[in-house]
Amino acid sequence: MHNAAIEHLGISATYKAYPVERVEDGVELLIKELDGASVTIPHKESIVPFLSEIDEDAKRIGAVNTVVKRKGRLIGYNTDWIGFLRALKEKTRVSGKKVLILGSGGAARAAAYAVKKEGGQFTVSSRTLEKAERLALDLGGDAISWEERVKWRGDIVVNATPLGMKGELPFPQELINPSMVIMDMVYTPRFTPLLKAAIKKGAGWVEGLKMLLFQGVEQFKIFFGITPPEEIMWKALIRLDGGGFVLYP
Repeated sequence: MHNAAIEHLGISATYKAYPVERVEDGVELLIKELDGASVTIPHKESIVPFLSEIDEDAKRIGAVNTVVKRKGRLIGYNTDWIGFLRALKEKTRVSGKKVLILGSGGAARAAAYAVKKEGGQFTVSSRTLEKAERLALDLGGDAISWEERVKWRGDIVVNATPLGMKGELPFPQELINPSMVIMDMVYTPRFTPLLKAAIKKGAGWVEGLKMLLFQGVEQFKIFFGITPPEEIMWKALIRLDGGGFVLYP
């Protein structure tokens, strides 16, 4: 999606994937070769101590997904919370709503920050209760154990775990009802078991691909100081090799 926007705008740049196992290797790559980078799982939190500066939102969240190099200094930002909020608000208001966030990593922290900032209430549930409690304490919400998530009642469920990539359902289908909105931050596969369950139960649903788009738009602004063409980026995201489009049957 970034390359599609770069090409469309005639910018002299290339966006590539650099798989790194150790966050230190990613930082070294940034210092020596790159002008900026997107930061993905599992490095969003661990990269923070290596940065020269982080913006206020990223500081509050405690996670970074965007880094730029300016005069040799690495500066971190978080656009996940903006992408999350834009995608969710296409389907529902957040103010005054009760939101269950599944997971306690960097993506979950961005979601919690966005919900709180927008005037909603969040409860976080994670397989590691201590991390969930720390997140809740940091960002002003509640925490429950992974087992207790089945007792939660509210308006919006957000999956911020990688379980959808493994074909697993992080929230019981029988607890989903048509009055709820279900969001999965996972975008591979595009329609995860959780989204399929939401569609089957007649609930509102928000796909992770929309969040990916909107956080990418904000990243692009930080990288290049230009607002990119969203439609071009969206088409690049959903286009197949054959030039068709991915549609849910």
